Amino acid sequence: MKYTFLPLLTLLLTTQIFAQENGALKPINHLFDAMREHDGDKLLAQFTKGAHLERVTIENVVTHSALPKFAQFVDTSEKYLDEKLLSISIHVSDNLASIWTPYAFYIDGKLSHCGVNSFQLIHTDKQWKIQYLIDNTHSGDCNIFINKHKKTSD
Repeated sequence: MKYTFLPLLTLLLTTQIFAQENGALKPINHLFDAMREHDGDKLLAQFTKGAHLERVTIENVVTHSALPKFAQFVDTSEKYLDEKLLSISIHVSDNLASIWTPYAFYIDGKLSHCGVNSFQLIHTDKQWKIQYLIDNTHSGDCNIFINKHKKTSD
């Protein structure tokens, strides 16, 4: 009799964790939608006011990008910018989330480069926001990288 509620409790906890993870993923999905839509304001709305945007170059140098400058680039680009996430790993603890996403980046439908994004998000004002984004560009063959990291459900 004492195990009667165990399946229900497991279902409730699993549902809560799934909702947390999906909530943390929303600003990331909106970020890439904003890039495809050339909407710099929508892009900026996914980040906290003090957010950091960085890249580790192939030469192992960390470069910082100004978020407003990136948003302006997205606004004014005449190219179709499409970043496809190959897989997603989400870890959530209360108001902090870490999301790891191997990606392939396409410009006007042509593969430009690939690599990994690492997002740190915080939960504020009843929503998730990106506090920190660092990425890299894979130095090898992107087709091999894509096949290695793509979701198995595709």
